[in-house]
Amino acid sequence: MVRRLLLAPLIGLAVASGASTAAEASCAGPTSLSDQIQRAALVFVGTVVSTSDEGRIAYVRVESIWKGPQLAENVKVFGSPASGANSATSDDRHYQDGTRYLFVLHSASEPLQDDACSATQPYTPALAALAPADAKAPMFTGYPTDPIPNRYAGPLIIGLIVAATVVSAAVALVVRVARLRSKRG
Repeated sequence: MVRRLLLAPLIGLAVASGASTAAEASCAGPTSLSDQIQRAALVFVGTVVSTSDEGRIAYVRVESIWKGPQLAENVKVFGSPASGANSATSDDRHYQDGTRYLFVLHSASEPLQDDACSATQPYTPALAALAPADAKAPMFTGYPTDPIPNRYAGPLIIGLIVAATVVSAAVALVVRVARLRSKRG
């Protein structure tokens, strides 16, 4: 009886570790990065400007498109099929603000979807050797206001409005003073 009680936690641990192996096995695919790039529908290099949804959504400034269709300069990549607070899956990919990545996606259609099983990874100088000679630049779509939040636009616009108001008030005051002086004089 005591032996069974001691074996139960060990059996549970063995089953749990076997379950994680099965989950990892769901990511089985081509072994080398070059094979994964060859099989991918979309491959590009970009820097994560900001994230949302607990790091599972990346707002990315695209730098170079290695494979796939033309992309806008700013794209949104979803690292999970689920979203919202307290939602998570075993396939979630989390991104870090300011990190440059090689994105290797299975689909090139919007919304751009990534997961923990893809070959997406932080970009290193060693990855440059895999870049194709015909890599494309992204389409310039204007200054980032959407989908990438521009953290500086709000304060800049407010500052310009305040400065314009102060200058207008100063000009109006100078004109008024000049008129009053000309009437007196």
